[in-house]
Amino acid sequence: MRFFEVLRRDGPARLGRLMLDRNITTPCILSREDYVCAGSVFRYRNPEEAREATISLAKSLKDARRLIVLPYPSDAAKDIDLDIDAPRAVVTDISSVQKDAQKDADVYVLRAAGTIAGARDLVDTLICIRESIPPDSALYAPALATPSNLSLLVYLGVDIVDSVRVEMDGHYNRYHTRDGVFRRDELSELPCMCEHCSSGDMPAHNILKLEEELVWVRECVRSGTLREYVERQVRCIPWMTAALRLADRQERYLERRTPTYRKSVMYANTSESLHRVEVRRFVSRVLTRYRPPESDVLLLLPCSARKPYSESRSHRLFRSVMGSMRRFVHELILTSPLAIVPRELEDVYPAAHYDTPVTGVWDLEERAWLMGSLRSYLERHRYSNIVAHLEGELCDTLRDGGIDAVYTGGGTGQEELERLREALEFACKDARPIGNFRLQEFRAKADYYFGSGAGDVLTDGARVKGNRLFDSSGRALASISSGRLALTLEGARMLLPLGSYTVRIGDFIPKGTVLAPGVVEADEQIRPGDEVIVVGDGFLGAGRARMSGWEMAASRRGVAVELREGAEV
Repeated sequence: MRFFEVLRRDGPARLGRLMLDRNITTPCILSREDYVCAGSVFRYRNPEEAREATISLAKSLKDARRLIVLPYPSDAAKDIDLDIDAPRAVVTDISSVQKDAQKDADVYVLRAAGTIAGARDLVDTLICIRESIPPDSALYAPALATPSNLSLLVYLGVDIVDSVRVEMDGHYNRYHTRDGVFRRDELSELPCMCEHCSSGDMPAHNILKLEEELVWVRECVRSGTLREYVERQVRCIPWMTAALRLADRQERYLERRTPTYRKSVMYANTSESLHRVEVRRFVSRVLTRYRPPESDVLLLLPCSARKPYSESRSHRLFRSVMGSMRRFVHELILTSPLAIVPRELEDVYPAAHYDTPVTGVWDLEERAWLMGSLRSYLERHRYSNIVAHLEGELCDTLRDGGIDAVYTGGGTGQEELERLREALEFACKDARPIGNFRLQEFRAKADYYFGSGAGDVLTDGARVKGNRLFDSSGRALASISSGRLALTLEGARMLLPLGSYTVRIGDFIPKGTVLAPGVVEADEQIRPGDEVIVVGDGFLGAGRARMSGWEMAASRRGVAVELREGAEV
């Protein structure tokens, strides 16, 4: 696998580079000029003849670099031993993919992909293949892509497609658009003004629409917005909506590949947004890793359009009402789709990076998700007094759910804020102070990013100055920027004994980046975007992961970690 490299990840979707005569950016449409095929093994008299023919085919290319599709089916060709210095592709299917994955191919071609019928078969097949082949190889699904389904295919893990289906459909009077396929004779007007429509060349029109869609899908992967686009696109066809919902049930497959940070806004516009990996992961970490400060008083607040919430007008008013009482109060913001957001984590991704339609109406699924998350939180953390400054259906949801709290009616008017003040004054009588908020913020983020207990290790005896954390000797341990925790070497040294989010490298001193071939082992919890600790014989460093931990250990190409700090020790 020397001719394909993954450059960027957005869930199972990747931007990559297939190095043939021309460097092809994937996802891509493979043309007939990009590959040669040895054909079926049954066209040869014996395996040795198939082997010699494939080697001869490779030599005939001379200096040209094209993808060579090895003899297939692979079960019949399993004894063919090939030693060719060229990009190679293996034709595979579910029955043989695990054996084929040992063949060190750059591309795996999904056999009979065009015959896949139904949402469940598509999802199950693509996930099975993708989980079985090496992470730094490309998946090619021939005769399957259309302008309407391309984004879904890429989101599920397909790297390479072709134009076979849309070209053939054009010959059968089928007219493709981003919104689906139509019979040409049923359209009174054509919605496209391309030259092919003017000349009546439907195959060329269909190919053009597929090429245009591919450019847009690649741009979505670059910007980290493919999921939003897929949620919109699957509305075109019911089976595609079903496929996305079925894929979301394959949580392990999606979560292992989804970054923990994006710069883009996460738009939660559909019911499927509740099942996004980013949403479920955030709530899971709040419930299992996060430990709030010891407090007697919990204040439940609504979210705001502006993020982080504390920068909004409403939350500034809430803060002014609390005044000195804030040092006794722990704040929890209730929102959809994230359910519960502790104040200390309001600036982490995706809490500070989402937007959702605001109607004041909570549907049954949203209510169930919110109440399940809130109940789980309150089972783990007890408070003597709960004040809920909520209004409308959000308030009704908590009342109907039996949450024992003082309900102040919500709102930001003078009368509403006065009710909040009175409720807090009563609740805070004899309450324990929760300590320095900034220190609590560092502790909460360390737990959120590195696991339970990391916050206590990092903040024990520490102090905060600005956005940086220092130990008792004045050595910098970590900093916070845009909600992300960045370790110094001293901070990395303190957390190293926990054994979490560590990448162990070979006997060398990296400069700037750690490449995947240099990784000996990596914590399976690591996801793209995570802060990681790099350790080797005589080396300690800290940086950001560019791929998941399991992927680092299995890949032969690509940047595993971008180092921020590193030194010989």
